[in-house]
Amino acid sequence: MTATICVVIPTVGRPTLGRAVASADAFADQVLVVADRAPEVDADLHVKLGCPGLVRNAAAPHVRTDFVAFCDDDDVLVPEVYRRGVDMHPAVDMLIHTMAHPVLGPVPRPGWPLDHGNVGISFMVRTDLWRANPFIAGPPATFRGEDFELVRRFMDQGRIIAMSTEVGYIVRPQEGQS
Repeated sequence: MTATICVVIPTVGRPTLGRAVASADAFADQVLVVADRAPEVDADLHVKLGCPGLVRNAAAPHVRTDFVAFCDDDDVLVPEVYRRGVDMHPAVDMLIHTMAHPVLGPVPRPGWPLDHGNVGISFMVRTDLWRANPFIAGPPATFRGEDFELVRRFMDQGRIIAMSTEVGYIVRPQEGQS
C-alpha cells in the first residue's frame, strides 16, 4: 500500500502561494494552507502566531495522512521526488530531500554532517511522530532553526532518517524553474 502524504504550507500571503500549492497538489493526498496574520488569504486555517514552525504545528490536528511534508509559500516541491522517496523508504520516520538553494547550492551539502545550517525544511516525517514532536520556535525575533531542531530531536531519539540525493525542494525558484 502506498503511504499517503499531506503538505502543510504556512503563508503570510505572498503572491507565490499559488505556485507552492500547485507543486504540492501535483502529488499530495492532502494540502493544508495555514495563513498567519493574513485574513485575506484563502486558506484552510487562519492563525496569529508569527513563527513558521508554530504555524505549521497549527495544522497537526487536521492532517489525515501517514506522512506530512512542508513547503514555504515562496518555494516549490518536485512532486515525483517526494512520491518516489516515500515509496522507496516505507520504514523511514523522516526523509530529508535535497534542497536547491539559490545562494548555498544543494542543502544538505554532500559530505557535510546533518547540523544547523545544513538542513532546511525539505523533509517529510511520519505524522504521528510530528504530532508527538512538534516544531519548537527558534530564538525570539529570528525564529530560525526550528526545522533543524526537529531533525536533531529525531536523531537524538534514534529515529530512522533517510537522505535523498535527488533535489526535491526548490527555494525561491526563478520564473520557469520548477
